[in-house]
Amino acid sequence: MDKRSLRGLDLALAAAAAGALALSFWLNVRFGEVTLERISSDSMRVHVDFETFWRSAEAFLRGGDVYDTGAALENLNPPLWVLLSAPLGLLEPLTAYRVFVLLSVAATAGFVAWSAREARLSGGRAAAVSAAVLLSSPLLATLALGQIYPLLALGLVAAWAAQRRGREGLSGGLLGLVAAVKPSLLPVLLWPLVLGRWRALASALLSGAAATLLAAAAVGFGATLEWAGTLLGSSASPFWDNASLPATAARLFTENRFARPLALLPWMVPAAQLLGVALVLLTALRARHDPEAGLWALVAAALLASPIAWHNYLLLVVPGVVLLLARGRAAVAGLLLCLQLIPPQWPLLWQRGTALDTLMLSLYALILLLHWAALLPPRPPSSRRLTLRPGVE
Repeated sequence: MDKRSLRGLDLALAAAAAGALALSFWLNVRFGEVTLERISSDSMRVHVDFETFWRSAEAFLRGGDVYDTGAALENLNPPLWVLLSAPLGLLEPLTAYRVFVLLSVAATAGFVAWSAREARLSGGRAAAVSAAVLLSSPLLATLALGQIYPLLALGLVAAWAAQRRGREGLSGGLLGLVAAVKPSLLPVLLWPLVLGRWRALASALLSGAAATLLAAAAVGFGATLEWAGTLLGSSASPFWDNASLPATAARLFTENRFARPLALLPWMVPAAQLLGVALVLLTALRARHDPEAGLWALVAAALLASPIAWHNYLLLVVPGVVLLLARGRAAVAGLLLCLQLIPPQWPLLWQRGTALDTLMLSLYALILLLHWAALLPPRPPSSRRLTLRPGVE
């Protein structure tokens, strides 16, 4: 692509970023900024995800069933997270929630600053990214619900930074722990595999297995089997905030209460699952050509393939966006950051039940797909030499 075409593309991306920014501002003006109110709420029914694992933590401390606690939502977090979050069970629910919010904000500021330093991003740009992330819809919703994505992102950045310093054992060990806390991120273990970093891969498998077994022994193998059964029995929720490929197919092609299907094609859900697996494998192969961005592309691919990938999961690929910015791809990075500012009020515009509404309700899936496409390492030019005819030099 020549310089004129690249300049035109950058202008188009900048215009799209400005449009996303204007849309975010307009949505907040029209419907009000509700997420900050949810964060400050005293009702644990608002902080429903945190209440779920707080109840499990409290049940663990008193020797009860950690997956049968009477919480409003089923706990899909593995035993390792129950064990790690156990200290929060010593506090009253609301106090524990407030402490967790502070930890999450600190973790977010930490992983953004750390990734910016690793990518050698200038101070001004790093500050701008930090401000955008702290105001982003994924982070604010994460804080309101009390979810664990900032801590997972911090773990991924730590693994990435350790590998960049040649500390393969530490990098792999951290990747294994992240996957043990969030099994939907298991595809990140393909990163050391395709790069031939066998020490990192062995450390990842060992740390993940050891932590899982330790947690299973602590909470009880019966409870662990109960969790595994619940996890295996869960399906792709068609809720509009679920951005994965199987969830998008369920929303577009099956009967559901969130959107009018474009057509009744239930086979599209397993087809989307297979497509997700294919994207993971493609991304793993491409990661060999650009290990730096490859990890973050694999994270995005894992989210696309998972049955559940809430819009809030975008926090996990923010370090990849930082890397894009540091590499001079400011227009792409700016667009992705502006898209993350679109608030959860977006679905309120699309409630008439038309086909257009159904498509628009899948905006968050498109945003995740754009993150993956931007982070996917390009195929390198063929290294094969041209075969010349005899006598031609």
